Amino acid sequence: MRRCDGFSPTRWPVTSSIAATIARHPATGATCYACRVNRLDRVTPIGGVSTLRALVVHRSEAALAELRDILKRHIACHTARTRDEAMARLGEGDFAVVIVDHRPPESDAGELLDAVFASSPDTMTILMTPDAESARAFEERSPGRVFRFLGGPDQRWQLPGIVAEGIRLLRLEREQRDLVKKLSAEYTKLQKREKLLDTVVRERTRELETAYLRLKAANRQALLGLAEAIEAKDAYTKGHCGRVASYSMQLADALRYPSAELETLEFGSFLHDIGKIGVRDAVLLKPGPLDDDEWKHMRIHPVVGDNIAARIEMLGPMRPAIRNHHERWDGKGYPDGMKGQDIALSARIVCIADAFDAMITERPYKKALPYEECLRLLRKGAGAQFDPDLVEVFAKERIGEDDG
Repeated sequence: MRRCDGFSPTRWPVTSSIAATIARHPATGATCYACRVNRLDRVTPIGGVSTLRALVVHRSEAALAELRDILKRHIACHTARTRDEAMARLGEGDFAVVIVDHRPPESDAGELLDAVFASSPDTMTILMTPDAESARAFEERSPGRVFRFLGGPDQRWQLPGIVAEGIRLLRLEREQRDLVKKLSAEYTKLQKREKLLDTVVRERTRELETAYLRLKAANRQALLGLAEAIEAKDAYTKGHCGRVASYSMQLADALRYPSAELETLEFGSFLHDIGKIGVRDAVLLKPGPLDDDEWKHMRIHPVVGDNIAARIEMLGPMRPAIRNHHERWDGKGYPDGMKGQDIALSARIVCIADAFDAMITERPYKKALPYEECLRLLRKGAGAQFDPDLVEVFAKERIGEDDG
């Protein structure tokens, strides 16, 4: 199959990948690059110019006339015979297409096309040269800069199709560059806005952090006040809430309790007995053992405490430790009869800390027990009243030994 430019595929360097319609030349019957668009005035102008212009440079007046006749129905043609004349034409305005004859050394298009490449990179350049060696030499000198190479005069009929296709590609390139510029400008604006937003966010974050710390301190004081209100009813349990919180936190630390939940555990252990506010003083302060009815009444305090916590938003996360710290590992505890791992970890921790403090401190109905006796009783209750794993950690870490 013979190429329309007259050069062998093994000798001719293809410089552009153009998807084009293949047809037969009506005169020669050769397979050729056919014109996809018959009229260039249908092509969207580059850069918003309503009339496209082409500059044709050839030293032969007859060749210029032929080329002008080929293109004049499709694009406004300007001609020049010499390099100086062509340079002058280029100074008159932009050209969408520059078609140059290249026959060194008599007619060397190099300097002229260098000027075109430098001043108007969007301009499509077509080089007419009679042999492959000249084309190859020019391609080596300016690789990839020429849109298309044409051979002898018998190939000139291809120009309308090549120009139409080239202008379409150049328009797409221009649109792509414009889009990149637009996106770059928008990105720059976005970066500025982002920087401003970061500054505002940092300032607001500092303000919120300060406000949060103040609120946190106020909440802590309020919670501690509730704990003190509980202890004020019974002089014998003075300090009980604080000690239970201390033992609970030591056990949690040994268990590697989630750091994000430590504060909730601390406050929950402080307020585990908040429900005792609803217990009658005659029962709460009785110096001796409680009878069955009194025990039944005493056992309401986890539910009363849970009801109080349910009405105060900041106490919500502490409800398991408040309601379920009297549940038993064997399921025989109260108020819900929960068993084993079903009991929240915070409640299991507070259960051990609460029982240990009751053993190691003096109460109206009993004397304080020695530390080792307390550990023995905890181990005795492991698996029945207490979580056995937590008891072992409590004993191993010797938690509360300094208070014994």
